[in-house]
Parts: sequence; structure tokens; C-alpha cells
Amino acid sequence: MKLPHRPFGARTLIRNLLLAGVVALGAGHGQAAETDFPKQPVTIIVPFAPGGSLDATARVLAEKLRDLLGQPVLVVNRPGAGSAVGARYVAQAKPDGYTLFIASGSAFGFLNLIVPNFEYQLKDYAPLGGVAVYTSLFAVNASAQVKTLPELVKLAHDRPGGLSFCTTGVSGLNHLQLEMFKGLVKSKTGTVLNVIHVPYNGVAPALTALKGGEVQACALPYSSIVRNFEGNGIHNIAVQRHERLKAMSQVGTTGEQGYPEMDDNEQLVTLSAPAGTPTNVVAKLEAALQTAMKDADIVRKLNDLDVQPTFVGSSDARKWLEKDVAKFSKVIKASGLAVQQ
Repeated sequence: MKLPHRPFGARTLIRNLLLAGVVALGAGHGQAAETDFPKQPVTIIVPFAPGGSLDATARVLAEKLRDLLGQPVLVVNRPGAGSAVGARYVAQAKPDGYTLFIASGSAFGFLNLIVPNFEYQLKDYAPLGGVAVYTSLFAVNASAQVKTLPELVKLAHDRPGGLSFCTTGVSGLNHLQLEMFKGLVKSKTGTVLNVIHVPYNGVAPALTALKGGEVQACALPYSSIVRNFEGNGIHNIAVQRHERLKAMSQVGTTGEQGYPEMDDNEQLVTLSAPAGTPTNVVAKLEAALQTAMKDADIVRKLNDLDVQPTFVGSSDARKWLEKDVAKFSKVIKASGLAVQQ
């Protein structure tokens, strides 16, 4: 028996149209919510304790971003595990633009190599832009009587038992810079740099040890405390950047002293959101950062912190971080610092 032809029913048509309308309405509401960003306070996570340069930089920015975004911008410190605690918190946060991460350098992009059970990488963050540059340097106790990196290498070679060399912490950026320097010395001279790594928990204790002669040399971040120690028991002998610092024009760059590979070791201070944050929210935050960095008062305050104010857009900030992560990942693996996950 032949079944009768059943045309596409009006009831089915109405149902499909209603479903399509619901989907469109939902999409419209989602987009409106993003367009209205921000509708509540924004939080900047600092992965270190209060009082440091990064914390101060975050607070300077928060004050201006509050005015630009029209919402409170809170600074919350989540220190621990060499910034891994704060980095993990942000990576796990809802990607809506309300939880941001400020970092000096690219360490959060290679923490998975040096922190056990840390699973996040650079791909888990959405850089919004760079706002400042931090410079690192090599310094020696005045009794070492060296003025250049080649003289430091010779002193380490000639000194019985090696040269004690401090940094601001195990697997921190200054430690990785020391390991990078050791690798370059070996590749350029064929000899192993005869140093003993002495880590300290931060800049202040490292400086105290260097000034007191407990160690002969250090890799340290540039800051007012480091600059002000010059000539007071400590000599700065090299800055890890392409150009000399105006405040320390007598100190040569690493490149001028035979190690141009270290000229790129400046740290870009970036703000990031969790990966997956809507593109228009990222764009609004990036625009706010760019506007903030044009403000003369912000620039003055950051200069007072002895950081170098700048603005790097989100795309270029990601490229900077990717290059840095690739470089230090090689250092980590070559130096044997990588952990087994």
C-alpha cells in the first residue's frame, strides 16, 4: 500500500523558527555582556608579596585603569612557588577579563619545566600588552677588583675553589641568567666557569651578602636599591641590555663585553588574562593600557620605581614572551634544571 505524501508541516516549521530565534537571542545576550565590559571590579593578581617593584607597578596601573574602565581595579597578592601560585590561579580563572595577571618577564611561560606538577604554559594566557621593562645586571663585591665580564671570568678561573655567585633564588630569572652566562663562557672559551651558585630569597638578602663579602658576585635586577649601592662596597660591571642605562652610563652592556646573546635579557612587564577571554574584551583592556601609558603622571611614577615605562601591544607582547620562553627553555634543559613531571 502506498503511503500518502506528507508535506513539511507548519508546526515543524514554526518550531524550527522558534529554536533559531532562541539561539540568536542567546548569542545576542552573550555579545552584549561582553560589549558592556566591565560591569564589576577587575582584579590584578601579583604573584609576589607586597612591597616589590612588580607590586608597586601593579598599583600604579590599577589607579589609572580604574578611571579608564569606570570600575574598581583591585590588586591582590598571591605569592608562592616562584610565582606559580599566582600564575595557576589566573590560568584557572573564568576567561571573562575580570581576573588579570601581571608578570615581570616570561617565567610563567616556562614554569612547567621547573615547578613540579605545574601544567600551564604560555598558551594558557592571553597577553594584553607590555607596560614596562626591567633590566638585570651583574655586580661584584668591591674587593674582587674586576670591572668587566672577561675579568670576572678570569678571576673565577684563577680563584681556588671557584667564585661564589649569588642570585635571587633557585630557578628564578637571575639564576637562569647565570646558567646562560656559564653556557656562553663554555662555548666561547672552551672552559667551565668556575662558580658556586649561592641563592638567596630576594634582592635585599642577596645585596647584603654581596656587600658583606659573603659572595663575590651576583646576578641581580636593576632597581634603586641596586643602583644606590654602587660605589658602596658593590660595583656593577654589566647590564643585560642593548644600550647602557642613563643612570649608570659608566657600566658597559653584556654585548660590549663579548656576550651579545645576553643583551635580550630585559624583562617585559606584561598584563595577561586567561586564554579564551573574548577578543573584544582583550581589545578593550589593551586600549586602556595603551591610554594609561600615555599619561605623564603614570610615566613619572614608573620612572620613580626605576623601571622603564613603555607600551607593547598584545600581539608584539606575545611574540616577545614566546621568544623569551624559547630561549630560557633551552637554558633550563641544558643546565639540568628541568624537573620530571
